[in-house]
Amino acid sequence: MDQNQIAPDACIIEMDPEIYIHNIKELRISTGDKVKICAVMKADAYGHGIEVMMDSIVKSGVEYISAIDNCEFRIMQKWFKEHNVNHLRLLRIAPATKEELIESIINNWDVEEVVGSLEQGQYFSKIITEISQKLGRDIVVKIHINVETAMGRMGFRKVSDVKLTQQITNLKVVGIMTHLAREYEAPPNDEIATRAQVDLFQNFVSQLTLESTVIKHVANSAALVKKKYTQFDMVRAGSIAYGEDKDQYQDPRGVIKPIFHKWRTSVVIILRDVPPNSPIGYNGIQRTRSDRDSTTATIRVGYDYGFPQYGCLNNHFVLIRGKRFPIIGKTSMNMLVVDITEQDQENQVQLGDEVVIVGKQGKEFISWEEFSEKQKKGITEQYLEIANQCPKIIVKSE
Repeated sequence: MDQNQIAPDACIIEMDPEIYIHNIKELRISTGDKVKICAVMKADAYGHGIEVMMDSIVKSGVEYISAIDNCEFRIMQKWFKEHNVNHLRLLRIAPATKEELIESIINNWDVEEVVGSLEQGQYFSKIITEISQKLGRDIVVKIHINVETAMGRMGFRKVSDVKLTQQITNLKVVGIMTHLAREYEAPPNDEIATRAQVDLFQNFVSQLTLESTVIKHVANSAALVKKKYTQFDMVRAGSIAYGEDKDQYQDPRGVIKPIFHKWRTSVVIILRDVPPNSPIGYNGIQRTRSDRDSTTATIRVGYDYGFPQYGCLNNHFVLIRGKRFPIIGKTSMNMLVVDITEQDQENQVQLGDEVVIVGKQGKEFISWEEFSEKQKKGITEQYLEIANQCPKIIVKSE
């Protein structure tokens, strides 16, 4: 046997990055060719991995890529150099720290920065001036003005402050934006709130003198399909482009697909003839059934991979041999117990069997929506918790 053989990870997420290309193509049907698309890659591409996603995102034809942390932009810059790509514009969609701004400037990343107050603009200007003096050359940083319309975290409230920011010679306004705060709410609340925000934004912009090339952008994932009046010059496609956190309003044609399509592990222990009322897991918060002996399967997933520690209290199931089985007992760091007493006697669970936590197996399916709802969490939040802890492999979708 080969001593260099490497065992695969016991618990993995299967993903197909090329689905991103499909999703952007479908979103283009809504936006048309004149509206730019900004691919949002913050939080390590929503947990999918920036390095893994770069090829598909570039091939999708988006005009912008946005992120937040410099560790993300470093990966992009390395990929761009290795693949000789220089046509994409980069945008940071949160205020940069001093250190982030300096690194971006001295490495010529040409990241367009968001500015949400006159004070921030002046602060950036001072940093840029200091770098210009040290490098012996004039430096101008491109910025996007963020207008406060309801989010309350990083936007200009006074038109006069924006006009003063426009006068700062080492900042160049190339975009103006706002962010929708209540677009994920159910109708009619979303429509009322978004209309109000868009009206505020348009009124604010109407009082400014902007170059014709300045890009106006408002729409996020929740709005870009269902509210065309939010599209303006560019839309920011975040979770929707990865196929997550969507509903019948964001994806009315049902064409957006998830890049993550299966979270799986395997059966490593089967215990038979477990006595009634036997405690399972730490603290014994759950016990086996009281009416008869049980059969349990232990699977290799735990809270170290993102499975909730108290998932047993939320009626979670997994799929084994195409059938749903309930989990039982508090989740351990690396293991979880499943009650397989009701297994098909003609198709019994075996050691090594695949266990699907999220995804399809046979005719059964557990969606990310179902899994997240049981935790009372948003899909994006749940994605990140799991994807940041669980190894991923690339597969071709069926």
